[in-house]
Amino acid sequence: MHPILAQRQRLAIYLLAWMPVAALLTAALVLTGWGGWLQSLLFAFPLLTVYAFLCLAAWYPCRALPLGRTGTAVALTSHAASAAVSSALWVALAWLLARAFSRSTIFAGEAALTADQIGLLFVVGLLLYLLSVAVHYLFVAAELGRAAERRALEAEVAAREAEFQALKAQLNPHFLFNSLNSIASLAVTDPPGAREMCVQLGDYLRFTLSETSAHMQPLAKELDQVRRFLAVEQVRFGERLLVVEKIGHDCVECLVPPLLLQPLVENALKHGIAGLVDGGEVVIGARCDGGQLVLWVENPVDTDTPPRAGAGVGLLNVRRRLEGVFGGEATLRHARSGEIFRTEIVIPTVQSGEGGAQDE
Repeated sequence: MHPILAQRQRLAIYLLAWMPVAALLTAALVLTGWGGWLQSLLFAFPLLTVYAFLCLAAWYPCRALPLGRTGTAVALTSHAASAAVSSALWVALAWLLARAFSRSTIFAGEAALTADQIGLLFVVGLLLYLLSVAVHYLFVAAELGRAAERRALEAEVAAREAEFQALKAQLNPHFLFNSLNSIASLAVTDPPGAREMCVQLGDYLRFTLSETSAHMQPLAKELDQVRRFLAVEQVRFGERLLVVEKIGHDCVECLVPPLLLQPLVENALKHGIAGLVDGGEVVIGARCDGGQLVLWVENPVDTDTPPRAGAGVGLLNVRRRLEGVFGGEATLRHARSGEIFRTEIVIPTVQSGEGGAQDE
């Protein structure tokens, strides 16, 4: 549909833009001796109103002959021909309207258009149509720009979704295989524990497959998923695993990307608790600080084990997701201090319900 006709506000502005042209045409008719001010105004106003809608037809050749894709000569020839035809039709309409005026009581005397007046109307019609062509090319450029932005946004969303699915593919099989191996071992030594782990694993997978399709979700929901993950691992580690949460009450409604904390917790178990005979304590924390949400995970490490050289695949995926969602506004840091390894994420604070950030 024509972009001007698609919105009443645009149509009103477009027609109002023709009012100064109607005033100028009225003055031209008066100066050429066609009639008085009232008669010229009554003649020019309906005539230009019809031509305003006729000029809207320029939208279609402008779309068919976009600048940069069509030869200049072809475009100029096509628009010049369209302008000539439109102007000729407009002059014919003016001639018929003038004959109608000569038969009415509004105009006392002969109202026929002279050759000079017809030539003036034809030139004015040409200029107005070509001006309409220029305006419509601006609309075409704006439409192409919006389409490019829409494609870029769709590509960005698709890239984020693909990255998120890749993260799920990296997390779920790794965690699932470890859990199944643990269940197989517990089935011999601790059948009740194996059954409990199966139940916990089923709850975890059901939530992961059904609830983590959102682009953003409240921190409270993310923590629930982490607790399900830890419930499965608790069966495997037993008393060797202690979990402490230090979550600020003002943070639970802040929005975070799904599966943001689990890679951090999984690293804490894999590179920390699993390597300690007596296990240890994993601390999960969150606080709001100056418009930022700070999330961290701490775990003990074996002091005889050299510091890790890299962040690992899990943390690398988290870093990429943070860059995709927040750009340069998010940071991921990790460092070892003595017997404690700490991973920290800092992201902008977005409360649930702000700007429709949460997808259902």
